[in-house]
Amino acid sequence: MNHASVFRVLAFMGLGLGAALVLTGGIAAILGERAQLASFAFSGLMTLTLAGMVILMTGKPARPARVRDGLAVVVLWSLGAPVAAAVPFVFGTSETSVLAAIHEAVSCLTTTGHSVVSIAPDEWPVSLLVWRGVLHSVGMILSLVVAATVFAGLGFAGPGVHRSHLFTVPEGSFFEAIPKVLRLVCIVCGVMIVVVFAALVSVGVPADEALGTAVSVASTGLVDPNHAARPDYGWFASLFVFAGLFVATSGLSVVMDLVPSRVRQIAVDPELYLLIGLIPLIGLFAMLGGVNAAPAIGWSMSALSTSGLSVWGSPDITDAALPVTVLVLPALVGGSALSTAGGIKLARIIILIRRAGQEFARLGYQHSVVALKFRNRHQKEKAVLGVWVYLIAYIASVTGSFLLLSFAGLDFPAAMLGAAGAISNSGWMIVLSPSASAAEHLVLMGTMILGRLEVLALLPALSARFWQR
Repeated sequence: MNHASVFRVLAFMGLGLGAALVLTGGIAAILGERAQLASFAFSGLMTLTLAGMVILMTGKPARPARVRDGLAVVVLWSLGAPVAAAVPFVFGTSETSVLAAIHEAVSCLTTTGHSVVSIAPDEWPVSLLVWRGVLHSVGMILSLVVAATVFAGLGFAGPGVHRSHLFTVPEGSFFEAIPKVLRLVCIVCGVMIVVVFAALVSVGVPADEALGTAVSVASTGLVDPNHAARPDYGWFASLFVFAGLFVATSGLSVVMDLVPSRVRQIAVDPELYLLIGLIPLIGLFAMLGGVNAAPAIGWSMSALSTSGLSVWGSPDITDAALPVTVLVLPALVGGSALSTAGGIKLARIIILIRRAGQEFARLGYQHSVVALKFRNRHQKEKAVLGVWVYLIAYIASVTGSFLLLSFAGLDFPAAMLGAAGAISNSGWMIVLSPSASAAEHLVLMGTMILGRLEVLALLPALSARFWQR
């Protein structure tokens, strides 16, 4: 591992996080939220100081970084950033423990959206809600950049799943190619937030709620912990949320293909077709459980995006007589490989379906030769094997998290929904009591990070040789 490059990049990321803390502290100062101002100022200055010291101590790296160094940055950031981001939740509230605050930060940075902060629904300080939105935005941008660069470069779970025209592994230092992708991701996410915000405001949604919802749509998370309790602003507001979630779940590759020179690629995108087919199918399952058509379709989109946002009253679906399997299924499927939606990802589902079709075809023609293609690229046997390995690891992770939550004291439905919700970054599925044990928090935090890193990314980090070489 190129230690100088890794820690230098982490330090620059720390500068960004510290600046965000200070700016949010400025909002707290304007609003007169003194307790929150002190916590933001302290954590921001400490983060900036520590990051600056690391930059001065490391200097310019002597050798170029590789893709594995990018993975090291992702792993270390996932473990360290929540600690700095959690400080405002500890000192900016009165009854939040350190562990619960870190849980809150992990949930936001992974765009899971689950909240455990002990604040009454109508008493949330505005600056803390803004901070949740900032963390969701940071998590959204980093998850897309990591998927398009680090995961694409490493070829996790099958070559071609994360690959796109946005990135190729550079001949020089790996990190030299990141700014271009980062700039494109920021532009796309920024435009999406502005468009959804403007659309919601135009139909009467208050500006503060519209902004929180717009960030939630773009990040497929849940910025406002009390979103389900907000009033219904009508059919058009839900339509805009539905459309925004559809675009966000379709993924970065589809959004980037909206330019005139590549728009034809959208018409043949397999993930987009699968998403279009799954929305009514999962909605049908909900309707069989007694849910009306509009809320059922809205919930289907919300669940596939792993956001939990209200679409035509869809959060009420938790009160319907639906089996746990129906609640879990769409979240585990998830969205596009280049989206912030969690889950197994549509691309892997497509590869498995096509491979299964080939095996059935071979039953009649045992010596036939067939080629597996994904996005006009021929996939080697290694690609399919990678997807199978990923699926096994994913199922094992869900099972392991479920068992640990069961041993921690949760009943079967709560443990199953908690494990599936955490690994798919679907915060709406997680239910914790105010007296949740440390074990429950630790298992859920670890599972959320595992889901955001797509399971297999953590395996190399478990080896001592990964950090030494």
